[in-house]
Amino acid sequence: MAASSSNSLVRSTILGPPAGAPFDHIVTIMMENQGLCNIYTGCGGSAQYMSSLANANTLVMTWGTIGHNSEPNYISLIGGFDDTNTNGDGVCCFFETQPNLIDRMESAGLTWQAFAEDAHNSNTQYICPFNPPRSGDHFPFIDFSDMNTNSRCSHFLTTASSSDPEFLAALNTANPANFIWLTPNDCNNGHNSCNSSSGIAGGDSYLSALVPHVLSSSEFTSTKAALLILYDEGYSQCSNTGGTGECVYASFSGPVAKKGVQISPVGASHYSYLSMIEAAWGLPSLNSRDASAPNILGAFGACTSNCPPSTSFTISTSAPVVNSVVTFTATTTGGRAPYTITWSFGDRTTGTGVSVTHTYASAQSFTVTENVTDSSTPSLTATSSRTITVKAFSWGTFLGLSTSIWLIIIGVLIGFVASLALLTIRARANLKRAKETMNQQDR
Repeated sequence: MAASSSNSLVRSTILGPPAGAPFDHIVTIMMENQGLCNIYTGCGGSAQYMSSLANANTLVMTWGTIGHNSEPNYISLIGGFDDTNTNGDGVCCFFETQPNLIDRMESAGLTWQAFAEDAHNSNTQYICPFNPPRSGDHFPFIDFSDMNTNSRCSHFLTTASSSDPEFLAALNTANPANFIWLTPNDCNNGHNSCNSSSGIAGGDSYLSALVPHVLSSSEFTSTKAALLILYDEGYSQCSNTGGTGECVYASFSGPVAKKGVQISPVGASHYSYLSMIEAAWGLPSLNSRDASAPNILGAFGACTSNCPPSTSFTISTSAPVVNSVVTFTATTTGGRAPYTITWSFGDRTTGTGVSVTHTYASAQSFTVTENVTDSSTPSLTATSSRTITVKAFSWGTFLGLSTSIWLIIIGVLIGFVASLALLTIRARANLKRAKETMNQQDR
């Protein structure tokens, strides 16, 4: 890779991710204008695919935004600051002079690519003519002045919507880049401004077709790769997730992401995107904002500071019945012990403690939620949820025996009673004949 023209500090002579990094490749797909609880069905959203992806992997419940509109949020993701001059969007191009994430990565010998759907080279007034459909609003790289070079412009790549073949081809090369970014167009990113079906449902459908190809690519099957799906801004969606401010959907998947985990780092934000990559790859911070932001490495089982706990729980029976005792037992790691554990059993009752018992009074499905708060200052939290189906009492579950076993037992008992009755009848008949025979002999 050609040397950068930026003024970033050279960290060391070691090239590439350090040994033991929680991930050595990260792919980011940026979505648009939906809060966490508009997306995630666990708190009222409607995106089935993104919810199932998050449930199977890692969902961040407290990832907050910087403000409005889109452009300042995008700038904060790679620059670590909020430029209020861009609050109206549409500011372009190459006007930010502060250092950025690309400066840090190039200085460490890390490779990168940034894709935008349906971009073209029409900004001919600049050295770098790359022009995504929404310009710098959704593609922050062209907002930074040190990107206006031939060398760096060569890393800006177009990909054809909606199948993104060029993007997927990059994931299947022999040596994929450490950092790959994708900006979908407004028909695919959930923005609601392409057509009537391009909002949440359109974005969910787009990702359901694309993400399986991402996760089956050579980058994700042969390296320590992570996929982040992230929305740029939300609308006061943290009220029922344990976070503060505006929360957006942020899920990690791939071979290095934890499975079936929700994390709630206090104060997580777009600045955490920078602090996460910096902590993982040993890069210097850009400024005090990313330096102080929680780094979210708890999503990968490796954390160096402000590490959230993770938790899960077991259920004593796979077939609970009405009025039977069910035991729930939590297992929590990370954070700082001791933990405070509370339970919501889904029937408007609650409990506390590592292991709790509960009895359900009705036959239906219930979502059981376990909440953990650790002893850190400030405290860190984690949540785990599972749905159980409570059935009415039946002989099919009596004493833990299946219906077929009970039918066999009952059949055997009926056969035994019938045989006993038949033997009794025969014995009585034989006794009667014997008496008749004796009476005839007496005559």
